[in-house]
This record gives sequence, C-alpha cells and structure tokens, in this order.
Amino acid sequence: MRIKVKFSVFKELSGVDKTELSLHEGATVKDVLGKIADDFPKFRKLIPQNKDVYYVCVLLNERYAVPQTQLKNYDEISIFPFVGGG
Repeated sequence: MRIKVKFSVFKELSGVDKTELSLHEGATVKDVLGKIADDFPKFRKLIPQNKDVYYVCVLLNERYAVPQTQLKNYDEISIFPFVGGG
C-alpha cells in the first residue's frame, strides 16, 4: 500500500518536503514512523526505535492520529513538532 508523507517544518531533517512510502497492508502509523526513521536517519532522535514514545505529532488525513491507527491505501500523513504553551 502507498502512503503519502508530508514533513512540513521537518524538511531540513528529511531533505524533502514530501515523499511516498510503500508499506504492507494493515500497516499502522507506528509502522510509518519506523520506516521514516529507517529511511531518514536524522529522524531517529525524534522517532526512537523499539519504543512507544515519539517526539512528533502525526496527522492522518488532517486529523490527529495515534501510533496504533491503521492506515488505508493513499492515506496522507503529516508530521509536526509538538506545540506547547502556557
């Protein structure tokens, strides 16, 4: 299955502003994050391998998504830094 990924403000880490990934059927947001960490090593500090803690916010088709969210063909993932304030 094909998943579109937009890096937004993380373009400097990926070297591109968007890409398309090929993943197995039934893949999840967690699988996409793992593939990004493999394909773009500069992301490894934000997407630690073998952990369930990520330092990025993920939107799936413009809605917040958790790592366990299952994907469909041609879904679009956007990756952003967490925003905080107070």
